[in-house]
Formats: sequence, C-alpha cells, structure tokens
Amino acid sequence: MEIIGYIAYAALVVLGVTWTLGVRIELGLNMYTIFGALFFLASAIIVGVSGVSKLHSLWLIPSGFFLPQVFSKIAINISPLFHLIKLLSGGFAAIVRIGVPRNKITAAQDAASRAAVESYFSKINDKDK
Repeated sequence: MEIIGYIAYAALVVLGVTWTLGVRIELGLNMYTIFGALFFLASAIIVGVSGVSKLHSLWLIPSGFFLPQVFSKIAINISPLFHLIKLLSGGFAAIVRIGVPRNKITAAQDAASRAAVESYFSKINDKDK
C-alpha cells in the first residue's frame, strides 16, 4: 500500500506543478481554475511536509477537480466566501506570474472575458432560433 501511496503522491505533485505552470503560461484563466491549481500545489506540499500517509493523495486528486467546481457554485451566492477565494486565487496568480508584464496579463484576461461573453450570447441566440 505504501507504493500505491507514493505513486498517488507523485501524481499529485505532477498535477500541482503542471497546473501551476499553466497559471503562469495561460494568462486568461478564471479564478476557479487558479484556485484548483492552488489546491493541488498546497495539497502536495502539505502531504509531503506533514507526516500523513501518502495514500491521502488518492482522495485529494479527485477533490482538486471537484471542489473548485463546487466552490464556484456556492461562492457566487455567499459574498465573503467569494471574496476569500478571489483573494487567495489572485495572490497565488500574482506570485506565480512574477516577471510577466502586467499589460500582457490584462490583455489576455480581457480577451478571455470577451470570448466568454460572446460564447454566452451565441448560445442564447442559438436557443432563440
């Protein structure tokens, strides 16, 4: 069982590193994807540093995909939780993106926002037809 725990922990570390690199490379991500990257990275660090069994990685991996989705639905209705997630995600992204020009980040975020709005309105227009 210990070998399975180390394999799962290695997968958790890989997810944490790749999602964090994704936050640095893909500048137009939404805050819940960034929150997912933070969850994977924090989970990998906590499991690695603390003395808990590496088998905990087996439930942390699916949670990293599921919890940001759940928080996205819940946080919209609960203002303090929304602001906490926004603060954590923004701080994490700012640290990860050190050295990336600010104008490049805002241009990518603006383009992602425009694409999301256009996608939303095209879906509405398709339903009306």
